[in-house]
Amino acid sequence: MESRAPGAGVAPHRPSRLPGLAPAALALAALAGAGVAAAQPEPPRRISATAAAEIRALQLDKATWSPAERKLDGALVFALKRRRGDALLSRLPALRTGRELARQEAVEVEIVGAVDPPLEEAVAEVGTVLSVHPERSLLRARVPLERLLGLAARPDVRSIRRDLGFEVRKDTTSEGDVAHLASLARATFGVDGSGVAIGVLSNGIDTLAARQATGDLPAVNVLPGQAGVGDEGTAMLEIVHDLAPGATLWYATALGGEAQFAANVAALAAAGCDVIVDDVFYFAEATFQDDLVAQAVNDFTAAGGLYFSSAGNSGNLSDGTSGVWEGDFDSAATDPAILAGRDTHDFGAGSANEITGDSPSFFILQWADPLGGSANDYDLYLLDPTGATVFAAGEAAQDGDDDPLEAISSASFDDAGNLLAIVRFSGAARFLWLSTHRGRLDQATSGQTSGHATAAEAFGVAAVDWSSAGGAGGAFDGSESVETFSSDGPRRIFFASDGTPLTPGDFSSSGGVVRRQPRIAGADGVSTSTPGFGSFFGTSAAAPHVAAVAALVRQQAELTPAGFDQLLAATALDVEAAGFDRDSGHGIAQALAVVAVTAPAGVGGTPPACALDHLTLTGTPNDGPATFRACASITAAAGRFDDVVLVAHDTTTGTPGTIALGDGFASAGPLALRTTAP
Repeated sequence: MESRAPGAGVAPHRPSRLPGLAPAALALAALAGAGVAAAQPEPPRRISATAAAEIRALQLDKATWSPAERKLDGALVFALKRRRGDALLSRLPALRTGRELARQEAVEVEIVGAVDPPLEEAVAEVGTVLSVHPERSLLRARVPLERLLGLAARPDVRSIRRDLGFEVRKDTTSEGDVAHLASLARATFGVDGSGVAIGVLSNGIDTLAARQATGDLPAVNVLPGQAGVGDEGTAMLEIVHDLAPGATLWYATALGGEAQFAANVAALAAAGCDVIVDDVFYFAEATFQDDLVAQAVNDFTAAGGLYFSSAGNSGNLSDGTSGVWEGDFDSAATDPAILAGRDTHDFGAGSANEITGDSPSFFILQWADPLGGSANDYDLYLLDPTGATVFAAGEAAQDGDDDPLEAISSASFDDAGNLLAIVRFSGAARFLWLSTHRGRLDQATSGQTSGHATAAEAFGVAAVDWSSAGGAGGAFDGSESVETFSSDGPRRIFFASDGTPLTPGDFSSSGGVVRRQPRIAGADGVSTSTPGFGSFFGTSAAAPHVAAVAALVRQQAELTPAGFDQLLAATALDVEAAGFDRDSGHGIAQALAVVAVTAPAGVGGTPPACALDHLTLTGTPNDGPATFRACASITAAAGRFDDVVLVAHDTTTGTPGTIALGDGFASAGPLALRTTAP
């Protein structure tokens, strides 16, 4: 498991905050002109009068920002103020917002707007263009800080935001080969992924050649110029190859920003990949709407591809490791007034939420507004443990054409014990999502997983330690639980990918649609020969296991995402809460059982060929040629099942099964029904 923030490299063990921050009394005296008198210390987890005065000063300043400043990420505005020696910051000596950016000669940014040659030339004149994605209205560049306002003043620029970076959710033969019974599935049914192309996206494949030299990996098709940096991709390729050794392997990096990530998903699809798996998450990915990467995933799955992504390693409510709070904005009327019409959010036990475990990256706030269309302005503040001093502020301007996003960096600090507070600067109440990204919160909820791993037809994958497998020979048997760090669901979505509201007028906990994610669980803690990944933990390891299982099935049946989901629902080992749950989805993927369901008649013998008693098929097409097998019964309700064979027969006892075709059943291709042995 690995995380990176821009310019920070892999997050190391961080020292505690450096001493020397001005005491709250000094901050209060500096703000005496704001008209706030000294107050008795207030209970923890509430914003005190002194912090309220500091927030008031920050918000009064925000109200004076120029049109060009309002297009910038708030941290960029503060970095410019530090360069100018703005008087506001001298009155807030503890405020760290913009400090790191102000020290950089140039900053890496994403420019959103009408990306065309004139804009490219203007950026190139003052900085370095890193990548251009006109189809996504986005340009990445490295630009001197003092030149950003000039670019922001251009009418063809909608916004400029700093690069928040990404998180990689992180022999030998993987122990998951046995734990998932994939080796037995290969031996029993003669499947190895042949004829199936699998694409992997991660950070890099630095030691790919060395792994090929040792025989741990075969030839891999790498998209030109997209090898990336790092080695987690190599470890993922090893896992895929261990379970599906006959599959054709493809690779592309997920680095270079969301637009490049999305472009590489599309490129792998164009190259003919049937299955794609990734383990990268960008901190700026949208929570309540499918954005760039999720849209690329949607295009791939709409064409019938199977897409798998790590659900994340940020904890879950069931294990008491949650670092997220989501729910409706609730005004905390008892806190000191910030400004008229601007109120703080009540988390349920106060307006400040204690950080009980430090974040290695960012505190991120998002709310239910469309991308590029937020007119409701929320701000995020980091306070000291007493709630008296503001340490950092997320204060971008949302005035109708902006993203609903605020971010505070914690990468260089230990923020355990500090507090987070949300202030509504203007606008209506909205459903909120506050994530510490691998940190912990005192007032926490479920709903950590987000981004493209929660795309409608994607399979978000939770992690289960292979060493906890309770079955014979190290196989999973259903007695296991997900890792305590595995991210939970579900994910509520409020907008279609184009920003259209799914429930117009209702942007609260009663609105939107709920996506059941993560969908399935896979093994982690497995061995690979890739340096640094001898014991590969995290949902980064779990996702390629399930992707490889999908390749074994795909060799036998051209299943749509909905079709494969139905088979997982019928065959997965149920763990955690009974039935589909927010931690493991359907449960742990079982290669032997799911391959048995789609094995051609006469293949595999008995009894493995009759591993499933009942199978129900519904909904979207499950395209053949394919066989669906069960011992006792198959029910095929409304839906289309083209060029398929339905076999219901107990091959152990010789007992015929039953097949029921419900109303709405259709088949545009050959259909065979068999309730006796062929």
